Amino acid sequence: MSTQPAIRDLTRRAALGTLAAGGLGFALFGPRTERQASARGRIVLDYWEKWTRHEGEAMQAVVNAFNASQDRIFVRYFVTADIGQKSLVAIAGGDPPDLIGLYAFNVPPYAESGALTPLDDIAPPHGVTIDRYALGVRQVMQHKGQWWATVNTAGSVALYYNRALFREAGLDPDRPPRTIAELDEYHNRLVRKSASGRLERVGFFHPEPGWWSWLWAYHFGGRIYDPAADRSLVASAENIRAMEWMQSYSRSLGVDECKAFRESFGNYFTPENPFLTGKVAMIVQGPWVANLVGAFKPDLDYGVAPFPVAEGLYDPAAPIGLIDTDVLVIPKGARHPEASMEFVAWTQRQDMTELLATKHCKPSPLAQASPEFIVNHPNRGISVHYDIFRSPRAFIPPPTRVWQQFKDEFDTVVQRLWRLEVEPAKALPALETRTQGLLDRARDERLRRHGAAS
Repeated sequence: MSTQPAIRDLTRRAALGTLAAGGLGFALFGPRTERQASARGRIVLDYWEKWTRHEGEAMQAVVNAFNASQDRIFVRYFVTADIGQKSLVAIAGGDPPDLIGLYAFNVPPYAESGALTPLDDIAPPHGVTIDRYALGVRQVMQHKGQWWATVNTAGSVALYYNRALFREAGLDPDRPPRTIAELDEYHNRLVRKSASGRLERVGFFHPEPGWWSWLWAYHFGGRIYDPAADRSLVASAENIRAMEWMQSYSRSLGVDECKAFRESFGNYFTPENPFLTGKVAMIVQGPWVANLVGAFKPDLDYGVAPFPVAEGLYDPAAPIGLIDTDVLVIPKGARHPEASMEFVAWTQRQDMTELLATKHCKPSPLAQASPEFIVNHPNRGISVHYDIFRSPRAFIPPPTRVWQQFKDEFDTVVQRLWRLEVEPAKALPALETRTQGLLDRARDERLRRHGAAS
């Protein structure tokens, strides 16, 4: 989602027109007539969600269990394309659904636009409290001191490595790298080239998968955004060092060689994924990668560890790692907020969170997990992801309404840095100026809207 219009800037006519032009993009799981028959005499709640296939089926199982558990409320599950934009427009038009499943990055813009129902008062009477969630996960649920969302699934990012390739290179598969220096050493020992000098295998490769190009600064002890001051920090000393470290890989491997090597990769969810084929021995990924392994290479001997950190930062009791989540919210103007909260509370029960997490191959977002959940989880390294969830040094994507634009700017510069077209010490200050401009314009717009509203 590249832009988020403010609630107060949309008229009902414009909002409904946008929805009509977009063809709504909804799909209702299951036969509509059966659902209508089952719903007679109940409060009917419409739940918009982005998940399809096995993820959607898992959430539908949670919905079905709720509908069967009582006879007062009936939830209808709609798969909704482009959910961030469509939901915001529906709220602005005064005709929102009762529940929406969004991404973590949607919370700041929605909250600041007045598009959500705060949960501080409505959730606790239903047994849902912030302290039930893992420490790191709580960061996503709140924005500017207020509680806006619950978490239905969550993942953290860690180092996944091929244990067989470690053994082949003379590395201990039970001793993954802990520091950046060790990661570099392991990488160098795992690199393999053909007789003609073409890359056949690398230890670590920053562009694979390339989904989180901005997170390296945190593993060097820095960050790229200060939410208290609303300041971009992309030109910090830590981020400059992180980008110089990234460039050391493309410089030593060769820019052209890296380009040709990357072109040999298959798509993510295919048997030709470079982690599955052994072309990349170590990757940064989330717990869902176990679904990939299970689907295409179930005999892959993989290990999981917190992603390495700069010298002096290693602390096994407090790993550094990214947490990103899917959230469940009650939109502003929902017809039945109490009934909606009752359903939300159902989804946040331990058995329901663990059901959904197992199907999505993720940890439960709650602070406590059942022993059976851990033992039977499809990801053998799920405890590592829990360690990150509970860590005081876990971090989330920068909580700003312009994060998607900020990230786009960042990604563009990182691609140029990887190709050695620019140096971090020159490129990052200019990037900081541009990203700060995004933040400043968003702040000015927010102040202008609030002033007009008052």
